[in-house]
Amino acid sequence: MNIVGFIVRRLLLAILVLLGVVTITFILAHSIGGNPVYAWLGRDASAHPQLVQIYTKEYHLDSPLYVQYYYYLDGLLHGNLGLSPAKEFEPVSDVIAQTFPYTFQIAFFAILISLILGISLGVIASRFHHGPVDKSIRGFYLAGISSPSFFIALVLIIVFCSPLIFRPALLPSGGAAAITLATPKPVTHIPMLDSLLEGNYPYFFSSLQHVILPSVSLALGTFGVVVRILRSSMLDVMRSNYIRTARAKGLKENTVFFKHGLRNAMISVVTLSSLIVTWLITGTIFVENIFSYPGMGQYVFQALIVQDYPGILATTLVFAIIIILANLVADILYVVVDPQIRLG
Repeated sequence: MNIVGFIVRRLLLAILVLLGVVTITFILAHSIGGNPVYAWLGRDASAHPQLVQIYTKEYHLDSPLYVQYYYYLDGLLHGNLGLSPAKEFEPVSDVIAQTFPYTFQIAFFAILISLILGISLGVIASRFHHGPVDKSIRGFYLAGISSPSFFIALVLIIVFCSPLIFRPALLPSGGAAAITLATPKPVTHIPMLDSLLEGNYPYFFSSLQHVILPSVSLALGTFGVVVRILRSSMLDVMRSNYIRTARAKGLKENTVFFKHGLRNAMISVVTLSSLIVTWLITGTIFVENIFSYPGMGQYVFQALIVQDYPGILATTLVFAIIIILANLVADILYVVVDPQIRLG
């Protein structure tokens, strides 16, 4: 199989999936009430007749459906996602630009913690399988898998933020950083990274403290899947014929285990990584609200409460793009870790 052709096919498939998501959001926008303008302005549209007229004209809502679909696509391509009633009719694109960097911070550390913890414990569990260490690890990750992220978040708040256990509290229970600190000037628009570039180290360390509990809450609910899949894959690989051949050649057991076994077992983790991104991104809706973290997940919750349809549709589209990109990256990583694809 040609590597370039493999990647091109995955890109084309990703574009088709994204087009399908856009079409679904368009259908949803036209299935709410009798007039699709309510999907753009929310339940208070009747209080803003001037905006109703503007949207009816701009999106040709009195035209045939296929004409509306064309202008809907045109608006999306130009970043016009409507106005957000939940944010006093601020453009949804601006709201997402403000909230997404915070969600990115949580998701980044959650993915990092989940993969590091999952791969490390998966390797240890498979290396000492059926022993007390393996059984302890299985008990730990089963507890994490069985607990929803919001429950884990509440437990972490009680343990690390309650003065009844630690005085003073070890970690902050809410917010993105201390309210006394000035937000760094937007360069990359990711506050933690911008604070480093600006040399605003108090803000960086404060934001790092505030991101720990939300990220750990998400990671503890997903790392167990990595442990289980990696452990199972390692045990299967270590029973394969080429592993027996490597041992017959006199290679050390650690060399066989880590160099020959782990690399092939990691293919399953690459497959799983795209699913982990999906779980973590959707989990931010609950975790950000519990920790009062000003990310996109909190915005989704606010939009749902006030029936802010432009916000709901736009965030659905953004989440879909993230998930599609995660799957695309996972497909491309197959080329790196799977020799069958590299060799065609």
